[in-house]
Amino acid sequence: MGHRKGARVLLVGQTTYRWAGSHSHRADHADDGTPRYRDCTEHVTIRRDGAPGRLDVVFAGGPGRLVSDGMLHAGAVVRGDDYVNLNRPGVVRALLDEALSRGWQPDAPGRAEFDGWLLIGAVPLRH
Repeated sequence: MGHRKGARVLLVGQTTYRWAGSHSHRADHADDGTPRYRDCTEHVTIRRDGAPGRLDVVFAGGPGRLVSDGMLHAGAVVRGDDYVNLNRPGVVRALLDEALSRGWQPDAPGRAEFDGWLLIGAVPLRH
């Protein structure tokens, strides 16, 4: 199951990128019928206008890694003292810059996925 917001515009110089945040999880029911959600994941998807490539920055929840799960707001990711709000354009810009510095090429066709937890350390330093 996933929830997606509409694409937003991010201008970098004369270049236009479009980005959207989303959340996904697996839903099932406990033995007593209570709904429960597992494997919560936050996503930021970025595309450069006119380019075929797509960047997916993925934050999977797990031990020591918190993502939006009903207790945190949509787009929140936390690890240790690092709190990042994925709804902020400055944060998305920092993730984009970090992915570009690690080799993402918007002109390359297809989807490139980056583990957001590997990029998160650079985000607070930039924004």
